[in-house]
Amino acid sequence: MVYDRIKQQMMDTLPMVRLLGIRIDSIGSGTSEVSMPDDAKLHNHLGTPHAGALFTLAETASGAAMAGGFAELIADMRPVAKESRIQYQKLAKGATRASGRVPGDLAALKAQLAADGKVAFPVDVDIHDEHGTLAAQVQVDWYLSAKR
Repeated sequence: MVYDRIKQQMMDTLPMVRLLGIRIDSIGSGTSEVSMPDDAKLHNHLGTPHAGALFTLAETASGAAMAGGFAELIADMRPVAKESRIQYQKLAKGATRASGRVPGDLAALKAQLAADGKVAFPVDVDIHDEHGTLAAQVQVDWYLSAKR
């Protein structure tokens, strides 16, 4: 299945993601679920998941959702994260998971890509801890163009 290939490609080419123990649990058409274990090596001075680890979790979820949204085209595309914004809501405690989603109309985004050879769009991500607490909300703006 194409989503499994995307998942494997991401895990093979993103050593930082593997270093943090991040796992891509699922990819769908413009969606993703990604998780990170609770590990003392990833904690901050408060004993909770470090902001940098949470950001990497969210960026991974955004990339997986972006790739899932363009699954049939992504192998020939050059995706670049242009900008990111993160709003920390509460301290995360324990293992964390991130849910990514492309909020726009995927058909319209693909039509723009076909017409212009490039497209820019946001991906929204919510990070929850193992207790269900919303720890952070993230938006990553992606730029997608054909490989040269």
